[in-house]
Amino acid sequence: MKMLLVCGALFLLALASCGSMPHVLYGKRIAGQVVDAGTGQPIPGVHVAYVWESTVIPRGFTGHNSQTICYHAAAAMTDATGHFQIEPWREWSTYGVEVADPNALVYARDYQPRQISLHEGPIEPPRERLHEHYELKRFSGTVDERMHSLFWNLANRGCHNGKDSQKTLYPMLKEIHAEARSIARTDEERATVSIIAKLAGKAALAIDPIAAGQDAQVDAFTEQNLK
Repeated sequence: MKMLLVCGALFLLALASCGSMPHVLYGKRIAGQVVDAGTGQPIPGVHVAYVWESTVIPRGFTGHNSQTICYHAAAAMTDATGHFQIEPWREWSTYGVEVADPNALVYARDYQPRQISLHEGPIEPPRERLHEHYELKRFSGTVDERMHSLFWNLANRGCHNGKDSQKTLYPMLKEIHAEARSIARTDEERATVSIIAKLAGKAALAIDPIAAGQDAQVDAFTEQNLK
């Protein structure tokens, strides 16, 4: 009986600590093209970003109250022919996450932002994707709808646990901030612009989400770079 209790305790200890053991996280090469949904023509200058997200494991016996984190980000812009490419990556980490394909964030002015999941159903290891094809529809809504779309579809989808990789999101967030700032008219919309600026600053500085004293650093950055 005593031996069983000891073994059980060791099992629980191993289960609780498996997320702190160094292991390799990785992503495969992703490439493709972004086109206008109405004309089929390629769209240059589109921001295409990917965020690798997972629920932290182990999840406990009930599977409840597990935190979902973004542990890596990568971004690119489409060229004159609408094509883009994300290079494969590989890094050591202690995050207890499941390695899988990412979610895509696609943004261009005058177009409806998109979030696209590269995987559905059971989680599978990442695979190389060289023929992604994304269609963007022209945006035709109100300023309020545009602001809502920019924030909830894109700007708030940062990668706060992505360490330096989150810096790749800054060009897209900077452009989103510039657009939001140019169309904001009400106090509420201007407040949203300020929040977007902070999110962009956090990405540019690769702010650790649990670091102390980060607000002053972010405020100084946004004051200098996001006017």
